[in-house]
Amino acid sequence: MTLTDLETLPDVFGWRLVAPPDRKTPLSPRERQILNLVLDGRSHKEAAFELGVSGATVRVLYARAMKKLGRFKAAGRRRAA
Repeated sequence: MTLTDLETLPDVFGWRLVAPPDRKTPLSPRERQILNLVLDGRSHKEAAFELGVSGATVRVLYARAMKKLGRFKAAGRRRAA
């Protein structure tokens, strides 16, 4: 999967495009690995196990990659009790 493929994906798992992709800072090889695993349907926990890293590492690298792609995950709204 190329950067262009990732840029054209519509609303990936609730992420929406909020800025143009950052072409000055390309995705690292590890960020690409994580994106590919998650886009293939693996959870962050499964990707972490497969790569031999912690779940927190996967979450951070995934968020960093999505930021580089110009996508932002809108926080869910809380309902009033």
